[in-house]
Amino acid sequence: MSPFQQARCCTGISLALLLVALIALAGCSGPIGTPSNQSSFDHELSKITGDSRYAHASWGLIIVDPATGKSLYEKNADQVFVPGSTAKLFSSAAIIEALGADHRFVTPVYATAGTDSSGTMNGDLVLVATGDLTMGGRTLPDGTIAYTDIDHGDANALGGAILAPTDPVAGLDSLALQVKESGITRVSDVIIDDRMFTGNDPGKDFVISPIMVNDNLVDLTITPGSPGSNASLAMRPETAAYLLENKVTTGPAGTPLLVGITEEPTGTILVSGTIAAGAGPVNQTHSVKKPAAFARTLFIEALERNGVAVDAKTTGDNPAARLPVTGTYASAREVANLTSPPLSEDVKLTLKVSQNMHADTYIMLVGATSNTTNFYEGIQEEGKILKNLGLDTSSISLADGEGGDSADLFSPRSAAQLLTLMTTRPYAERYVKALPVLGVDGSLATSCTAGNPACGHVYAKTGTRAGYNPLNDEGLLFTKALAGYVDTKSGKRLVFAVFVNNVPYSDVNDMMSVGNDLGSIAGLIYRDY
Repeated sequence: MSPFQQARCCTGISLALLLVALIALAGCSGPIGTPSNQSSFDHELSKITGDSRYAHASWGLIIVDPATGKSLYEKNADQVFVPGSTAKLFSSAAIIEALGADHRFVTPVYATAGTDSSGTMNGDLVLVATGDLTMGGRTLPDGTIAYTDIDHGDANALGGAILAPTDPVAGLDSLALQVKESGITRVSDVIIDDRMFTGNDPGKDFVISPIMVNDNLVDLTITPGSPGSNASLAMRPETAAYLLENKVTTGPAGTPLLVGITEEPTGTILVSGTIAAGAGPVNQTHSVKKPAAFARTLFIEALERNGVAVDAKTTGDNPAARLPVTGTYASAREVANLTSPPLSEDVKLTLKVSQNMHADTYIMLVGATSNTTNFYEGIQEEGKILKNLGLDTSSISLADGEGGDSADLFSPRSAAQLLTLMTTRPYAERYVKALPVLGVDGSLATSCTAGNPACGHVYAKTGTRAGYNPLNDEGLLFTKALAGYVDTKSGKRLVFAVFVNNVPYSDVNDMMSVGNDLGSIAGLIYRDY
């Protein structure tokens, strides 16, 4: 019997008291550990979970000592909950298990013909996409990956996004310079080979692709003018891939931000709406629907910046029909390559800022390790990896890598078991430190309220899924979740997972205050265990 099964059977209770204990604990739901101050913990926890806003909500909580596998506290630990982005704990674990924490993606560029004495090549340059999720566009001088606490992937949903300080096309510039240094000065055309995986549409608002530049987003910075005037609009990266049509007007101070972003016609990004005077620059994004064509244009522009002329049009579709047969690049000349930071760095980015596209791309990359090219086959491959790791998947349902599918459900115990298993892996500390830190960074940067003693001592993944209840004209939090590790005041590192489902909310601040409550529960664990 595993430590988790033993915990479910309420170890430590004598046979004579078993029946009474089962009735009292309602299936082991309630305190079964021995914190330093059990009554204080229970009282403070009840104050949080008993708030009127949670009158119709469902709570689940588990605290586990990973050193022994013993469950210290449980409340509805075997009930499945909507997990939100805590599902990224599973996809991140699976990709590291599949590829290794130190795996680096290498993106090569091949010349399909020789050059004459002037450096002209009557042939194509082919960039072969291998799944590099940042393509050098987030790499800092020390080799780590840059992120901000509210990353641009959440700019439209949350607002307040700050762009990373790096150049999103730096990797393409590096490749272009290498092409020039190889002696090539002119080429016929550029092709992106994105055949690493296909059948990759899981019904998201973004396209999953093995080629990803700037997270396949166009950053749009809107800056208000004086009331009644047009706002100014800038894009990053600056590219001919899209034309901008600006129909954003500046309203009086205090005007709500109302911005619509559409692509109409194809190749033109129409930005319309209003922004308040004095609001300062606001970052929004547009999702690229043809990643290979986008990357081709950006690479051509990089080549031309670095002294390599391209005879073909800069914009237009990716001419994939001219690609050589898959696997026949051995006879071609490699003229450039780009090596990514270690995979653990990308996992840190994904977990810190809850990067949805990266988490879903992990599913395709996991599948590719067993030569599957379909998203749902990738999910099944993730399941095999997690089972091989020792995870009991019987109470887990996952249909994507990010936690945005209605079929995503699992129990607090399942999350705790995964987190416990991760402590046994050779990359354990990197996995822990990849998580947001309460009150310090990522999606937990602002979730530590005054007086919470756990600030800086909790490493945990957040989870949020929200919708709208039109009957009562209010928002509904399908879930707010937090799962990870607490380095407690007593010196122990404990695993915990806490979920609350179905909480009404009025605005974003109200939603975030529920997250603060979860941070406060982590604070109780820090203080009392």
